[in-house]
This record gives sequence, C-alpha cells and structure tokens, in this order.
Amino acid sequence: MFGQNKCDIFSHEPYNNYCYYYYYINCKELELKHICYAFLLAIILSGCTKHEPAGIYEKGRIEYRITYLENSLDHISPNLLPKKMKLEFNQELSVNVIEGFMGVFKLNNITHFKQKRCSTLLEVLNKNYIYYGKRGDEMCCFEDMADMHIEYTGETRKIAGLTCQKAIISMGGNSESFEVYYTNDIKLVHPNVSNPYKKINGVLVDFQLTLSGLKMKFTAEKFESNTNGTVKQPVFPKNSSIVSRDQMSHIINRLME
Repeated sequence: MFGQNKCDIFSHEPYNNYCYYYYYINCKELELKHICYAFLLAIILSGCTKHEPAGIYEKGRIEYRITYLENSLDHISPNLLPKKMKLEFNQELSVNVIEGFMGVFKLNNITHFKQKRCSTLLEVLNKNYIYYGKRGDEMCCFEDMADMHIEYTGETRKIAGLTCQKAIISMGGNSESFEVYYTNDIKLVHPNVSNPYKKINGVLVDFQLTLSGLKMKFTAEKFESNTNGTVKQPVFPKNSSIVSRDQMSHIINRLME
C-alpha cells in the first residue's frame, strides 16, 4: 500500500533478498562497463603513443676507417682512394662525407630522418652535382642490397666506446655472408632510412657497402657526443648541376675509370 516499492528495505524478507540481488547485478554490470571502457581507452592511448628509440646520445660525430675488401680499379693507386668517412648527426638530419683522390673528390650525403629523404652533393674540382632523392629512396650511389637477409645473433662488443650488437648479413642466391655491428646507444628514429640496411634499427658501426666496383668496409674508430648539436650541412653552390640518380652514378663511374 501507499505505493510501496518492491525494493523497500522495510518490506518482507523475500523482497529484501530480491533487492539485494537486483542491486548486486546492476553494480557488477556497471563495474564491467567501466573496466571495458578503461581497457579500450588504454588501447587507443597506446596506439597514439610515440615510440621513441631507447638511447643515450641524441647528437654527435662518428669517424669511420675505410678498408677495401675488393678493388676492381687496378689502374688507381690505393693511396688515392678514400680512407675515412665522417658522419655528423642530430635528431633532424645526418651528413656523411667521403673524400678521396687527394681532396679532388668529395661525396656528401644528407639524410633528413623525418622526411625520409636524402640528397647527394658530389664535388669534383670546380664542378658540383646535386641529386635530390625522393621520399624513401636510398642515398646515391651505392650498390643495391634489396635481397638482404639479417640474422640477429644477440652477441655484443664495444666499438669506439659504444655497445654494439652483432648481425649476420647474407644475400639471396649468394652463399657468402658477413658480419655487421650496430648500436642502440644513439637515439635516432629511422637511422638507416637512406641506406641499404634500413631493416636494422640501430646506427651502423661496422658494415659494408659497394661503390662503383669498390667493396668497402666501414669501421667506427672514434665517437664524440659532446657536440653542440649543430650539423654542418654542405652548402650547395649556385653553379651546381642538378642531375638524376642514373646521371650521378654515371659521373662517379667515369671518375673511377
């Protein structure tokens, strides 16, 4: 009577049991909904989180020693070939420079990590050639290694003061393999976006490349982290000739003849 609700706490025992069960079920359903919402929110937020590489150094300079594993250029004295490569980097870009032929030849590759683009400046005496790569293109003008297979060994060693991981590289259809080392001590996103080792998530410290018949091995000898973060980009001279990738490769091949 008096419009009594069947869940009135002063009602008879059966009604009290019913009310308890009714509220218990509703609370459990509400709790489950909250858990589901929280779980979905966590998934969404984790998908939107920017995953940055773990590393110690955000900028610096690496100097590599170049040795020649194969040299098909019998008519060129080894003393004239490049002996060093310098790499400078920060979070925006990297510049690597190779010089040879007593300073007559200078190859500059500039990589913009976020744009995933690379430009090449070739300086030969008083002539300058520029190649502007498209997004995702590899730097000019090293041999393609598209059929690369990578085996991560889990082995580590110190090179130039950096902790490095070892991987075994083999090429499709070729029984030969070789070792490379890379480091995660350096904090870069897409560090190999413009070279043939783009599948390796780490800065290369010991590796191989082939340029115009020269099979070259690059080994880091010195690493400096105490730079001011400013990478000195090559100045593109106004009288530079803009060329295609094939044209740049042709020019380099002519230099090696």
